[in-house]
Amino acid sequence: MPSFETIQDALLDATRALGVTMEYHEARLQAEILLAHSLETSREMVLARLDETITTEVAARYAGNVARRAKHEPLAYIVGHKNFYGLDFIVDRRVLIPRHETEILVQLALERARRIATPVIVDVGTGSGAIALTLAHNLSQARVFALDKSPAALVVARMNAERLRLMDRVEFLQSDLLEAFTGSFDILISNLPYIPTARIAQLAREIRDFEPRAALDGGEDGLGVMRRLLGQLQKRSLQGTITLLEISEEQGQAAQDLVYQILPQVVPIVHRDLEELDRVVELQFIRASRP
Repeated sequence: MPSFETIQDALLDATRALGVTMEYHEARLQAEILLAHSLETSREMVLARLDETITTEVAARYAGNVARRAKHEPLAYIVGHKNFYGLDFIVDRRVLIPRHETEILVQLALERARRIATPVIVDVGTGSGAIALTLAHNLSQARVFALDKSPAALVVARMNAERLRLMDRVEFLQSDLLEAFTGSFDILISNLPYIPTARIAQLAREIRDFEPRAALDGGEDGLGVMRRLLGQLQKRSLQGTITLLEISEEQGQAAQDLVYQILPQVVPIVHRDLEELDRVVELQFIRASRP
């Protein structure tokens, strides 16, 4: 059974192990995070106690976590949570890990929703619930629906709602996109799967081997799931509604063309993220069709 004399020793050994697959500064940071998790304390406390010894039980738990990370398991799955838009979310292999890039999607939704007295918001493919719960947390007058096809994902989303004390603010529904949702809404928001199937094999191992494929695979052109959702929207009255969909950085023009094809009464607008990359397509209803 592994044993280290001090926290400093443990960190050095873990940093060397993780340094095989990442830069030193990143390996050191993740070694500190993993040790804080193993000690059930904060990273700041770990750094303040470098000369203290750790028990063989903690050492074994730490070594196991380091080994998991060295095999490319995402850090968020090992520690069991991920920060998103200032809130802490439970995550595991049942759900996609929330990304910083998705925060622009939430920011746009908040800006639009604050113009409406009591907005009804639908989050399609909610996963961990990060988007829906962040909106509910920040919009006290909103009615939020969180939809997902996966029962397992909805279990995680409900866990996060309970943890954040938002169970009375969000309604959860098992649904293939909008299929089971029969109500009307002011804002629809979604981080759909948008990676082309052929590119899945080229993804980093952390993503390819651990995150749920159903939350990644967007079909042959990466827009297959969006195409189905737009088809469902085609059968609904969209007057006065706003839809915000996350896209991949290279999909801006293709997403606009797809919207024009399926929903000619809607104007698509592409928003860029903080790195000036195409990230969100917004659909706004208009009365006239595209010329």
